Amino acid sequence: MKLVFPDGDRPQVPLAQRLYRLGSAPGADVIVDSDGIEPLHCELQVGAQGVQMRVPAGRRVLVNERPVDGLIALRPGDTLGLADLRIRLMDAAPERAVPTPGARDADAGIRNATMVRPVTPRFVLRGLSGDHFGRSFPLQASLTVGRAQDAGLRIPLDSVSRQHARLTPAGDEVLLEDLGSANGTWLNGKRITRAQAVHGDEIRFDTQRFQLLVPGQQVRTKAEGAPASSRWQWLAAALLVAAGLAYWLSR
Repeated sequence: MKLVFPDGDRPQVPLAQRLYRLGSAPGADVIVDSDGIEPLHCELQVGAQGVQMRVPAGRRVLVNERPVDGLIALRPGDTLGLADLRIRLMDAAPERAVPTPGARDADAGIRNATMVRPVTPRFVLRGLSGDHFGRSFPLQASLTVGRAQDAGLRIPLDSVSRQHARLTPAGDEVLLEDLGSANGTWLNGKRITRAQAVHGDEIRFDTQRFQLLVPGQQVRTKAEGAPASSRWQWLAAALLVAAGLAYWLSR
C-alpha cells in the first residue's frame, strides 16, 4: 500500500506493516504541514488484514468526502481528506488498465471505493468518571493516554501527566504500562508500573476511572462467577440452621 498526493507536490509514501502517525508535528511519521493540520491529525495502522485509520475526537477528516471519526477500515482507492488536503490510498502493485466493455460511466472505480466501514475493536475503554463518563474509546492498536495534544486518549487535567500511560492489546489481555506519571496508573485499586489487564478490569489514571471491556461480552459479578458447588454448600448450611431452629421452637 502507499499514500499518493494527487497534487504531485509531495513524494509517494510506501506503507509497511506498522503504525503511521500523520500530522504537523516534527516527529510524525508522515509530516503534513498544511493549514488546519493538527500535530497528530490521525493514525494509520497497516497490517496483514489491511489498513485501519483512527481519528481522534475533534479532528477534521474525510473519507471519500464524508466526515468520519473513531476507528474505520480503508481500502485501496479511498481518498482521505485532512483539512483541505487530499491523499489517495493506493495499492503498491503497478496499476493496469483493464478495459470493461459496456461500462456505463467513467467513475465506476469511485463508486466501488469503500465509503466508511466501521471496525469492531478487540477492546474498548469505557469512561466511568469525569468528562469521559459513558464514552467508549476503541483500543485496536497501542494507545497512549495523557495530557499532551497528541495523546491517543487525551485527558486535559493537570493531575494527568503529558505521557501518562500506554495500553497495548495482546491476545485476550491488554498490556498496561505507566510511563513515569506523577500521580500513578492503577489497576483494580492497585498502583502498577506494568501489568496485564483483562475484560472487566477497572483502570485509573490518577482519579480518572475507566473500565476495560470486550464488545459484546458481559461483565460477570463475583456472585455470578461463584462455582455451583459453593452455592449449594451455602444453601445446605442455611437449611441446617433453619431445621435446627424449628426443632428448638417445637420443644
